[in-house]
Amino acid sequence: GRSLAEAMMLMIPEAWQNNPHMDADRRAFYEFHSAVMEPWDGPALVTFTDGTQVGATLDRNGLRPGRFYVTKTGRIVMASEVGVVDIPPEDIEQKGRLRPGNILLVDFDKGTILQDADMKAQIAAKRPYADWVKNQVIELDALVAEASSTT
Repeated sequence: GRSLAEAMMLMIPEAWQNNPHMDADRRAFYEFHSAVMEPWDGPALVTFTDGTQVGATLDRNGLRPGRFYVTKTGRIVMASEVGVVDIPPEDIEQKGRLRPGNILLVDFDKGTILQDADMKAQIAAKRPYADWVKNQVIELDALVAEASSTT
C-alpha cells in the first residue's frame, strides 16, 4: 500500500515538469507516476485523514488560501481565512500558509508536524523511480522513428 502522504502526492501533485529547482528523485517520482494518474489541478484545498494522520494539500495552481497556526500548547488550526479561531498572539508558536502543491501533515502517533520537503524527499527516495523511468518508459516518437527506419 501507499502512505497517506504518497497517495495525496499522486492525486494532487505539485508542479514538477518545469521546475528547475526540484531534486532529481522527486522529479522521477512524479514522472513515473504521471503515467498512473492524471493530476487534479483544482482549484482546491483538500484535507485528508486516516485516523492517525491528518493533513491538507493545496493544488499546484495555489488558487485557494490555506493558512495555519501552531500554538505553544501543540494545537494546530488551519482554515482558508486568518482569524477563524481567536488565538492570543502570545500563544502562537508558528504561522504559515500552504504554498501551491505543498502538503501539511500532522502525525498523531509521533506527535509531529511533517514538513513538506522532508516528507516528499523520503517518499521519493523509497524506490528507484529514475531507473524505472529510464528503463521502462517507451517514448512513442522513438518507437515510430524506429518503425519508420526499418520499413
